[in-house]
Amino acid sequence: MLQNSDDADDLPLGSHVGPYIVIDRLGQGGMGQVFLGTDPRLHRKVALKCLIRSQWGSRDDRARILQEARAGARISHPNVAHVHDIIEEGPRAFIVLEYVEGESLQARLHRGRLPPEGIVTVGRQLASALAAAHKKGVVHRDLKPANIQVTPDGSVKVLDFGIAKAMAPQPTATLTNPARDALFHAHIAMPGPDAGAPIVATLGTEAGGAQPGTPAYMSPEQWFGRDVDERSDVFSLGIILFEMATGRVPPLGMILASAGPLPRADAIDPQVPRPLADVIARTLEIDRQNRFQSAAALESALDALEHGRELPAAIFRRPEADRTVSLGRTLLRGVTTAGAVVVGVGLLGLVNSAAFNVTLERSDAFAQEPRYAYLVWGIRSVIAPAVYIAAVIIVVWASRFLVRLLRLIRPIDRPLRGSLTSLEAFASTIGLNDPTVLAQALAMAGVLALGVIGWRYVDLIVACTTKISMAAPADMLPLGPDHSPENARYGIALSVVALSLGLGLLRVIRLRARLGIRDDNGTLAAAGAVLALTVLMYELPYRVMWQNQFQKIQWSGARCYVIGEAADQWLIHCPDQAPPRNRVIRRDDQAVRTVGIRESIFTPGEPGAR
Repeated sequence: MLQNSDDADDLPLGSHVGPYIVIDRLGQGGMGQVFLGTDPRLHRKVALKCLIRSQWGSRDDRARILQEARAGARISHPNVAHVHDIIEEGPRAFIVLEYVEGESLQARLHRGRLPPEGIVTVGRQLASALAAAHKKGVVHRDLKPANIQVTPDGSVKVLDFGIAKAMAPQPTATLTNPARDALFHAHIAMPGPDAGAPIVATLGTEAGGAQPGTPAYMSPEQWFGRDVDERSDVFSLGIILFEMATGRVPPLGMILASAGPLPRADAIDPQVPRPLADVIARTLEIDRQNRFQSAAALESALDALEHGRELPAAIFRRPEADRTVSLGRTLLRGVTTAGAVVVGVGLLGLVNSAAFNVTLERSDAFAQEPRYAYLVWGIRSVIAPAVYIAAVIIVVWASRFLVRLLRLIRPIDRPLRGSLTSLEAFASTIGLNDPTVLAQALAMAGVLALGVIGWRYVDLIVACTTKISMAAPADMLPLGPDHSPENARYGIALSVVALSLGLGLLRVIRLRARLGIRDDNGTLAAAGAVLALTVLMYELPYRVMWQNQFQKIQWSGARCYVIGEAADQWLIHCPDQAPPRNRVIRRDDQAVRTVGIRESIFTPGEPGAR
């Protein structure tokens, strides 16, 4: 009988699991143990996979797993190991599988790569098996060389079909930080044939549970915990094809960190035939919309290679018609972008002009400006940030060039490379390769940075948002000419924050596009809102800080400034007078005496002025 012990992982030889007798222990994986059994009724060998111990999940989890295992049993295909039975005894549940003689594809790859014709044959059989499963609505989710058995006659069988999907948490899980870190380090070195060994990591659920998975063979959408479909299995098969062709697992972790393309198989080994490399590259598209849309389509392509037929041109390159459409779209995108830039700059001018008029209390005719003036003020407002941002970019580029030079010095290269790798691994560990996590981090970092800037420059911000007619002159001193260096530092700080947020958002958008993510827009919107707030914090006070020089006059002996003109009237601001300090007078007022100079209206007055 089956031992009823939560601490016992092994079953003694001769133990009974239902009608089956345990005769050997085949191995242990992330989801449990596999035993070799015999069926005395039908005189055949079977594989007994122990999926669950009593403490692994709730009764609902157990029922769901067994139900999906039953769904896997409906798959009937010569390249799929059949599910014969489900046994529940004591605290454990077993799935009884067809026992397949031979060795795993993982073991075969340890001895070396397969020849091109072998890759095509094995790949076609695997694609056919996947297509059969997908017709039954079953996605494998854990396709890897260790789950593929090579029989003595050279054919292959996919093992545990349906089990991987059953074991996947609901909702779809994401890699925990240790798993991301382990995979990142495993891929940085671009390993050789041993890369086929499974990197068993933990998938965390919202309930805090843990389920097994093999991140080295996951699709990007599965890596980031997105919904997966049959195209995820196509990607996993693409990784296996790549490994069979090159002896290496493509460095997905590093690629996602850099947002670059996956390498082609023929770039790693020029002996890989170009058509085969094209098929592999198509399966390994980061955006699943660009992959083979079904395992059946991949099977057709591999079948064409196997029988020497010509592949569709779309697999190799874009047709000329598509190139023409792409060129037209590029031109349209360029025109649209240019128009958006003009409109955006004009809106910036409108915003800083509106804030300027509110602070100076200019209204009606005194606030009127030609429409082109908004574009002018918008252009003026972005000149300084553009200079600041260009300076930062130059410094960054110079620093990167210096790092490259230092890496030419061997004693410096090793510790420097280790530091850079550790930094990249840390970013991967905390999830910055996930566009959702990155957007969250950008939003939080942006809010923190703006909070620090707001605290540091609170007097300046208060002055910019105070109406000058009733404000005390001392409250407006942060806008005076003596504070120009401090105000410039305020602009530099906001420009650096805006640059960082902008580059970060660009990376988020690129990652989302490559991964085909259409949902989870909340975090992206939050990061965009923080960037917009950063721009507003710079633009709103722009004219008040930097365009506050006006004609100085004497009116009834008081120092005043002409801050607005309309027909035969002037709007003047007299900072040394009692509130309200704004007055409307006639141009030909006999009490007016022109001084002939322009200066900041926030220039401090004589001692004793109110």
